Amino acid sequence: MAPAPRFAAPPAGLMAPTAPRFAPSHATTRRPTGDAVLVAAVHDAADISRVDVKLVDVASGAVVSRLDGQSTGHAIAATGGLICLVPTRGNDRAAPVRVLNPATGAVTDIPVATAADGKTSRSSYVFGQVPVTGEYKVLRIHTSTSRDKPSQSCEILTLGGRGQRWRPAPSPPALVGTEIPRHRAVTPGFAHFFTTSKMADHDGIASFDLAKEQWRPSLLQGPLPSEDLHCCRSSLSLVALNGCLVFVHHDYRSCCIDMWVLAELEKGRWLRVQSLPMGSVLRGWEEETQPAPLIPVQRRREIFAQPLMVLDDGRIAFWVGVPNGVVRVYDPKTRKCKDVVGMGRSCSIVGLCKGSHQLGFA
Repeated sequence: MAPAPRFAAPPAGLMAPTAPRFAPSHATTRRPTGDAVLVAAVHDAADISRVDVKLVDVASGAVVSRLDGQSTGHAIAATGGLICLVPTRGNDRAAPVRVLNPATGAVTDIPVATAADGKTSRSSYVFGQVPVTGEYKVLRIHTSTSRDKPSQSCEILTLGGRGQRWRPAPSPPALVGTEIPRHRAVTPGFAHFFTTSKMADHDGIASFDLAKEQWRPSLLQGPLPSEDLHCCRSSLSLVALNGCLVFVHHDYRSCCIDMWVLAELEKGRWLRVQSLPMGSVLRGWEEETQPAPLIPVQRRREIFAQPLMVLDDGRIAFWVGVPNGVVRVYDPKTRKCKDVVGMGRSCSIVGLCKGSHQLGFA
């Protein structure tokens, strides 16, 4: 795969230091050993209204920095070295967008007036960067409550831009999935979503151009045909690996995890880059000899591994959220996996920070 792109510095004036600040973890004094830092949200079991943001060195499993006690009323995302918290509560119209910079420890609140829309039941957010300009943008997708004719509308916010207000953006060309995180991915300059208009169109992908602030008029077709009997929406995911869009299929009948990388967006050309036996990544499949059902029933075995990143030495980091929540690293040389850190059942992965040599952890 192509090497990770070099991200531009945050816009000037965006990251003026304000309290609170990121603190180095007391659990470890180790610095990141590679260029991969994972951003995780760990929910407080004693207080479900609070969440801790942790930065984890994937290569070693060390928690290198953390920011505790954030409100669960925020959507959390990370890209290009910054972490973004966007308020999600409908009655909090004047709540700020909070931007965290792990490199400096700065936390900046950007006051914005959110649009009031009584017809929407939920909103979803993606956070991305335009490589050419270095601008950071937040895309918000509203999904209507109507069951007869559901619809979606969009708004966009440029961090550090003029007025720092939400602006109208075009609606997607087809309904897109916003509720399942693994059904969307953000690559440099683009946000990609599986479509949901028809169950048969599970391989349709809608792409939003962050620079032009427009949806691509035509859907991107996935590498698997819709009539493939080995494929259903629940077994598919989109991920960003080393700046590339990757299509992942858990083929339970063949007991393997297949991955394709998008080689050309305009031509919709995919290249198959990996096909891993499930037993080499997921526990409980080591002795599997018979094909599993299309959607397997969990019987003391793990059923889903989300690729996170490709490390400098070629190893692949996975997130296995069920049953216990663990970061697992697969070594293609030995064809074996190693658990590097357990994050618990109440953890969710919200993004990555590449280029850990730039992160100023104590």
